[in-house]
Amino acid sequence: MKKITIAIVAIVVVGLIAYFGINKSNKPAQTIINSEPIKVGIAVYPGFGTFYIAKEKEFFKNQGVNVEMVQLSLDAMVPALESNQVQMLVGSTDMMPIVADAGIEAKQIFSTSISYGADGLVATKDIQKISDLKGKKVYAAYGFPGHFFFRYLAEKNGLSNKDVELINLNSEEVGSSFVAGKINAGMTWEPWLSKAQERKDGRVLVSSKDEPGIITDIVLARNDLVQNRREDVKRVMRGFFAAVDWWEKNTTEGNAIVAKNFNLTADEFAPMRDTVKLSNLQTNLERFNKSTPLNVYSLAEKAADIYLQDGVIKTKATGDAVTDSSLLNELR
Repeated sequence: MKKITIAIVAIVVVGLIAYFGINKSNKPAQTIINSEPIKVGIAVYPGFGTFYIAKEKEFFKNQGVNVEMVQLSLDAMVPALESNQVQMLVGSTDMMPIVADAGIEAKQIFSTSISYGADGLVATKDIQKISDLKGKKVYAAYGFPGHFFFRYLAEKNGLSNKDVELINLNSEEVGSSFVAGKINAGMTWEPWLSKAQERKDGRVLVSSKDEPGIITDIVLARNDLVQNRREDVKRVMRGFFAAVDWWEKNTTEGNAIVAKNFNLTADEFAPMRDTVKLSNLQTNLERFNKSTPLNVYSLAEKAADIYLQDGVIKTKATGDAVTDSSLLNELR
């Protein structure tokens, strides 16, 4: 009788674990707790590829959560979040002031990666340092990481807004225009950074590898999602971090999965993977700590200052207003 009772208790405990999704390892959950998918807006960028690994290797499923990725152009991201077409969005910290200024109730909840060479300033070889840009034109996409990164670099090197004429142009066009010899300096990303050297007098003057952490990639979530499905959001995060750990140990297979979802060959994607550093749980706890240099609170506020000055936003939100570290702390 005692053995039967113990067996029944064991079965009940296992069932409760499966039902409530208490699954900090990556052992299979019995069922998807809530079949309604959480939709994640995502762009083609190496640091965001972890989501596809988590989906394909069933790290999300094993946590008991249904996640769907929705590939979006950069311009479509904020409108998709506002309309609830997606409930989570993968972007960067400088996006937060723009989301807040649009009146969207959402916060950054964890980091996917940092740019480590994926973004940079291309320039002709006669421009030897940032200060040489004084009196020149620089092209960048307003309200996107290149804009934020350039203003940060300019300020760091003693240049004011009046010293450089910053002209709005999307990052793809910056890259192609530079390679074609139509412009002489601009902010872009891979693969255009690599292609910059195809121009006889072209070079990458500075990249995010020289300033690691200044472009921190994050996931933001609508407040109503976190309020209504808090446990599911944590399941997404656990699945994501499990995928990060797996990708670090299985680079070739992971690269192939991401390349396929980005419509690239594995050979095309491999060098792109090296331009980001993935963020695990421990790294996240550090970046969401106000005492850490280049933490997400200070980065969001710095971006707000820049975008307010350049007329991208009309109101400034504080780092606290656009950040929620409580979910990460609950995963400790």
